[in-house]
Amino acid sequence: MEQKQNRRNVGIDLGKTKYVIKIILENGKVIGWEGKTTPAGRDELYRQLKPTDRVGIEVCSLAMKMAKEMSAKVGCDTVLLDAHQLAVIYNTVKKNDKEDALKLARLVQKNDNSELPVVKLPSEADTRRRNLLAENKELKQSRTQEINRLHAIYLRCGLTHIVKKNLSTKENREETSRLLKDFDLIQAKRIMNRLDVIEADCMAVEEEIEKELDGDKNVELLETVPGVGKLTAMAFVAYVGDGSNFHNASQVASSIGLVPKIDISSSIKRYGSISKHGCGYLRSLLVMASWSLIRSKNGGALKQKYNYMVKVQSKNKRKAIVAVARKLAELLYILLKTEKPFEERNLSQPVINITGMTEVA
Repeated sequence: MEQKQNRRNVGIDLGKTKYVIKIILENGKVIGWEGKTTPAGRDELYRQLKPTDRVGIEVCSLAMKMAKEMSAKVGCDTVLLDAHQLAVIYNTVKKNDKEDALKLARLVQKNDNSELPVVKLPSEADTRRRNLLAENKELKQSRTQEINRLHAIYLRCGLTHIVKKNLSTKENREETSRLLKDFDLIQAKRIMNRLDVIEADCMAVEEEIEKELDGDKNVELLETVPGVGKLTAMAFVAYVGDGSNFHNASQVASSIGLVPKIDISSSIKRYGSISKHGCGYLRSLLVMASWSLIRSKNGGALKQKYNYMVKVQSKNKRKAIVAVARKLAELLYILLKTEKPFEERNLSQPVINITGMTEVA
């Protein structure tokens, strides 16, 4: 208790080019200043901090970099906080950088880590995998955009029999470009050149991913689940880890943002859309994996759950697939915890209700 009273509590509000810091001293007095986020500006900040300080900062890529630097150069306690769950900052009538920094300092002063939306600092290996996944996603999106632009040229020329599938490979693009002429051909060639570069980068990143996953037992374990490919397995391991940071499967689904928002007061119960906390890319990969799973012959209980929700409960297919994605995330967590491969299991035998419809017991 005495150590807690004698420490300084620090809040840092980060921007792209500058930061605002507020420090609550041992006697309760508040001091603060502004600085630049350049390497020299950060070093100047670290010289002002003490090893006994407790620093609160909203998580972002720069915050993760600074947390590692503060741990190495200062040795202070750095708390990375999930910005989406800091309602005390966003739901306020008085909001500016100085106020945000002061609120962060007060948060770490009054609350322990167990009471805050703390984000764990990823390891170097996890950071590398996250960067690879992000680059792979961006390249695939860029490729899709360029193919759409190329396809628009053919539509503009009245060549409606050319579909996007005809433009998926370099050979097909060269073949179909013979149908174009004049400026349309020149423009198409420029797009095709960009596509060649993007596809070469895609292949290079995919090779890096293959090397990264070579011999990874956790990824191989998750790939035993129908519908789960290397990207989904890699993303789950990179963002969730081996599961040791969670007490149960429900916490994993909540951290990914696949649980509904809940508003319960007295006899009123409202369940909204999913929270969408955590990594959106991982969430989208789990949804895509769920679509593959329900089309698989070995989908097991998750496939049955989807069919029951859609055919018996008349649920919307998209809502049903999100429910399956949540269960899939929990299943992947359990596989990592138990270190056992996927085994197909079915739900209980179907029964007939009073309406004559088939249900699952």
